Amino acid sequence: MNRLEIVACRSIRVYHLLFLLAFSFFFHPSCQDRLFDNPFDPKAGEIVFEVVSTILTPSYMPLGLAWDGSTLWNVDGYNNTLYSLNRLNGSQVRALTSPLPGTTGIAYDGQDLWVCSDSSVDVYKINLLNGEIQKRLSLQRGSFTSLTYGLGSLWIADFQSNKILRVNPETAEIISDFPNPGIRIDGLTFDGNYFWISDSSTLTIYQLSIEGKVLRTFLSPGQSPRGLAFDGYYLWNVDGSGKIYQLRFKS
Repeated sequence: MNRLEIVACRSIRVYHLLFLLAFSFFFHPSCQDRLFDNPFDPKAGEIVFEVVSTILTPSYMPLGLAWDGSTLWNVDGYNNTLYSLNRLNGSQVRALTSPLPGTTGIAYDGQDLWVCSDSSVDVYKINLLNGEIQKRLSLQRGSFTSLTYGLGSLWIADFQSNKILRVNPETAEIISDFPNPGIRIDGLTFDGNYFWISDSSTLTIYQLSIEGKVLRTFLSPGQSPRGLAFDGYYLWNVDGSGKIYQLRFKS
């Protein structure tokens, strides 16, 4: 092989290497956000909400999300840890070990945290600062993937019945329920007027009335939407990729 052929072969190899690097970067999970990291996604449709900011969670398996008035709480399904995170940069404020094995959801009631699990019929109320158990509710049956607090009640997503249960936080009595419009509920929050649900199986975020009527449906910003939280102004959505999106919705 002469010198010219050798140079040509090396050029081809370099070209192939650069192509593979670009290809792997484009299809890396962190580059696959449906609407915003990839605005030319043909499945994106009309952008009806804006990503105000994005932070990263330390959770290996991000699940439930809650807002306590000053920080975001994210459940790590990998090590059963509850992370309190700075909403501006994602830095860890504190970490608690959940008393409930297989924790999936977390909620804040104005004073304490509540946690649920898809492998237990119990729901725990724990101290915000040290994780000490304040109360245990037993619902007798169910597989709980998410929960939120509002209107003086716990609202718990039950995978078995595919419903959202309104539960008395003192007695565990199921007051009422309404059906999930999707396949599963990965995230659930209440903004004072409406419920918001995320469904990772359909990459969908739903806005519902208090009665459970679907008002609007959105394509999620990431490819595995999990927990949801509302901070009084913005909706937050944690994705399976480890990103937490701060969302502003058009009216």
